[in-house]
Amino acid sequence: MGNGSDSINTHGGMPYLFQKTKEQWLADGEAHYQVKRYEDALEAYIHVLLLDPSAAAVYNRKGFTLLKLRRNEEAFDAFSKARDGWEFQIHLHPTNAEAYTGKGLALHGLNRSLEALMAFEHALKLDPSHAAAYDGIGLVLSTSGHDKEALDAFERAILRAPTHATYYVNKGSALVKLKRYAEALGPAERAIQLAPGYAEAYSVKAHSLRKLKCYADALGVYEKLLALNPNLEQAWMNKAEVLKHLGRSKEAQQAYATVRRLAQRRWIGW
Repeated sequence: MGNGSDSINTHGGMPYLFQKTKEQWLADGEAHYQVKRYEDALEAYIHVLLLDPSAAAVYNRKGFTLLKLRRNEEAFDAFSKARDGWEFQIHLHPTNAEAYTGKGLALHGLNRSLEALMAFEHALKLDPSHAAAYDGIGLVLSTSGHDKEALDAFERAILRAPTHATYYVNKGSALVKLKRYAEALGPAERAIQLAPGYAEAYSVKAHSLRKLKCYADALGVYEKLLALNPNLEQAWMNKAEVLKHLGRSKEAQQAYATVRRLAQRRWIGW
């Protein structure tokens, strides 16, 4: 969906929108997002919202996807709608911790960090076991440069939801930011165990191995990452650098050529 339109595609005269349920479109969006196919994820989330315009959580997902695509103004609009949707839910159900967490994520997307933290803290007052609120606190703190505090929040999220791959990825990313690369490998590997198709987990692991100068191991992880999505420009760039370190110059040049092709295609798309 490269043109950013919210229009419905049609296949054979039948509205494409209604070929799947809201839940199926949402699952498609999550699957595409996990492998960093953000255009496809966006299309799926748009279809969900056409079927259910009140789905505040999906406006959040749409907003974060648009940020990945560097479409910041559209992301602002999505997060604004998410915030309004969650505030309506809070009005109806003032003791719903999930609604406060959702509002916190929307405010985080709108760069309103203090208000976001207040929403997450309110969620935890309502439900001290609400792992997503701790994860949200970690995201805000990480964005604000408070990486040690963010790491603590992600660890608290993991304690409350030890099978949630995203929390391990966020912990690994926090450790990377703290340059604790050897420690970042554990959470990344655990995330891969829990969600073998989660591209960001491979990114964290490969980056950590590269920083530790474990180039052969890093190369293997980049190859697995690119098997999930062969259009990841940064992964090809990093793979090329690793190949250079391994003395495989010809393969490195081929990887750089792929980076150039992907960059050209991206610019044409814009």
